[in-house]
This record gives sequence, C-alpha cells and structure tokens, in this order.
Amino acid sequence: MPAEQVLARIRRALLLDSTAFEEVRDDAAFTPYAIAAAAVAVLLAGFGSWLWGEVVLDYTPSGWFVDTVILGSIFTALLFLAGVLVTYVVLTQVYRETAAADAIVRLVTLTYIPFGLGFLVFIPQIGFAFGILSIGAMFFYTIFGLRSAYPAIAPMHVMVAVLAGFAVWAVMIPLISDAPDNNFTTGVFVYSLFEP
Repeated sequence: MPAEQVLARIRRALLLDSTAFEEVRDDAAFTPYAIAAAAVAVLLAGFGSWLWGEVVLDYTPSGWFVDTVILGSIFTALLFLAGVLVTYVVLTQVYRETAAADAIVRLVTLTYIPFGLGFLVFIPQIGFAFGILSIGAMFFYTIFGLRSAYPAIAPMHVMVAVLAGFAVWAVMIPLISDAPDNNFTTGVFVYSLFEP
C-alpha cells in the first residue's frame, strides 16, 4: 500500500470520516500501518514525558530517558494491546457481537493515535490539559470508529467494551510506575510521578 494512501486514510479517520473506519475494518493489509501509527503515538507521548522531566523538574532520576521513552513506551504499547484484547473479548464474548479480531485490532489501534498529543505534556502550565485531551480524544475516536465500522452493535455495548479496554492500561500504567524507582510512564501519566 503506498504511503500516500496510508496517510490519506489516517487523515480521513482523524477527520471522522466514517467510511475510513469501514475501509480499515475490511482491509487486512492495513493492520501493520494501524499498529505502527499507534506505536508512533506512544513513542511521541514517551518523548513528552522525558521532556517534561527536562523542562519542568529540577531533578530527574538516573535513567530518566530510558525509563520514560524506551521502557515506558514499550510497557504502554503492551498495555494498549492488552486493552484492545479486552475490548474485543467484551464485545464478542460478553455481548456476543460479531466482529473479527484483526478488524478490532486495526480499528482500535488506529483510534489510539490521539495519544500522541501526550507529547505536549512538557509545556509548563498547559501540558496537563494536552495530556487529558489525548485520553479523551482516544476514548471518543475509539467509540466513533467502532460505531462507524459496526453500526449494528448497540452503542452501550461499544461504550462498555471501550471502557473495559481503557481500564486495563489506565489502571496498570500508574501501578507499574511507582516513583522514584520505576518511571515507566508516558503522556499524561507522568504527572503521577512527581510534584513539580
């Protein structure tokens, strides 16, 4: 798939074009692109966490870059994938909705792109707002994307499945990041580590 076509589809999804989500649902070849786009967003949020320490804090612990950018991004990405799995399980096993696993992975990882706004958490005074916006936008895009791709699924089922998926990583990221020894966090979660 040409890069221009991939970027155009991602752009259309970010502009809330419902047909883009239908295309993503049906295009198995798009899976690595959706996962890569989510990975880039997580990495951006990791860099934002690192920059927050460099810009806002007077002191950062040893290994701050490795903890936030590298390990934090890896743990966040793994927890995001666990959240996608939980979303799929709730939809298909709890609510008995029909949806292919690979389609859910493509759709949900694509809708996790707004997490990249977490890069802006390093901006003093307003960074937290960007961090919260990144989580809110992810939630909105995920519900919108799933509803666009699967209009037959009840809206409440989509919302509960997405909440369950989000709960996995929203609870686990702060738990594995118990400062000051383990700063494995990205985006808005960096605010739970220290008092600036």
